[in-house]
Amino acid sequence: MPGWWPLLAAGMLLAPLQAHAQASTQLGDQADAQQAALQAGGWRLTGQLETELNLDLNGRRGGRGRYADLFNKTELGVYLSLPGGFTVNSVFKLEPADRPADGSDRAFHAQAAWVDQLYLAWSQGPLQLFAGKIHPRFGMAWDEAPGLYGTDFAEGYELSEKIGGGVNLSLSDLASATDRLGQHSLQLEFFQADRSALSSSLFARRWSYQDGQGRLRYSARNRRAYGGPDNTEGAGNWVASLAGQEVPLPLGELSYTLGYSSRRAGLDSLQAGTAATERGVVAGLAWEVPLGGDITATPLVEWVRQENADGLRGLRRQVVTAGAELARGPVSLAYVYEWLKERGDDAARAAMHTASASYALPWVEGLVWTVGWRRLREEGQAANDYGTQLSYSLRF
Repeated sequence: MPGWWPLLAAGMLLAPLQAHAQASTQLGDQADAQQAALQAGGWRLTGQLETELNLDLNGRRGGRGRYADLFNKTELGVYLSLPGGFTVNSVFKLEPADRPADGSDRAFHAQAAWVDQLYLAWSQGPLQLFAGKIHPRFGMAWDEAPGLYGTDFAEGYELSEKIGGGVNLSLSDLASATDRLGQHSLQLEFFQADRSALSSSLFARRWSYQDGQGRLRYSARNRRAYGGPDNTEGAGNWVASLAGQEVPLPLGELSYTLGYSSRRAGLDSLQAGTAATERGVVAGLAWEVPLGGDITATPLVEWVRQENADGLRGLRRQVVTAGAELARGPVSLAYVYEWLKERGDDAARAAMHTASASYALPWVEGLVWTVGWRRLREEGQAANDYGTQLSYSLRF
């Protein structure tokens, strides 16, 4: 416990200087900025900055003691409109690189910066074509689940940092029914894991691998030898998805997502003789409901099933995220339950309850303070964690 207080004090001192509301990087969520740039014609630069300062106080697990983790996450999206319906879309990230916890207190440990997306898009009416370093659309809970820890399990199936391209067809624009039916779009993408220079990072190395002696090492750039699903030659991996936003209902508005993914096994599974193509299915929805008295409730649920998960034959994984957020004025309360189950040679089960409260601070628009709790049970052990976050969001 005593080791937490210096980090807590540092977090409170740095909080006014650094700040995030959860950043969404899907193509559909960038559409507003892109559309505004396209309508202006010619050249135009738009973007968004989202940054957060987090302090997690992690409880004791097994033989590992309590420890504190102070870190920053920042996301900068920049969208450049060009003549002829073209846009250049880029997203840059600063986050802690994945490192195993050893029970020691950490402050800004292994912070890494990299290019998360960089692609060229062309739009004409309801049709959009895009290619480059993309973020395939598969699920939404990894971004939309409320609270401080609500996205933890869903982030495990988020697809990011892929080289490829795709097509997006706005069904609602095609039918000229967006005002009446909301936004609905079909999207098809083909890709492989990014192994180009764009996978490189600054400040810390992000890609883990084992050397010839079986020791864990880290590299600044991804390689095919490191394995993993869709880390393959050729863009033979794909995702098809249907998504809707702002769908009017008799009471409130609905957002939904449906998706199917196919990802080939990486070299690690091929060499081990366990290679099989991963097949994934996702379905999720969020319903924003006005309750009166200036109170809004937003329940969310998402389910994912993966066969041959991670490209390993016979490994079956299911993930469920279910929760709700209540908001009134500057205050919001959130609860999320997350559940994960794996069947196969390495069976696993985990569950997590999370709760949090947020307050939009009146001094600066876009500045939000959040406190949260989670109780994670995995491998037969459970522990409580607590955290606080100061976030800031700016559009330009």
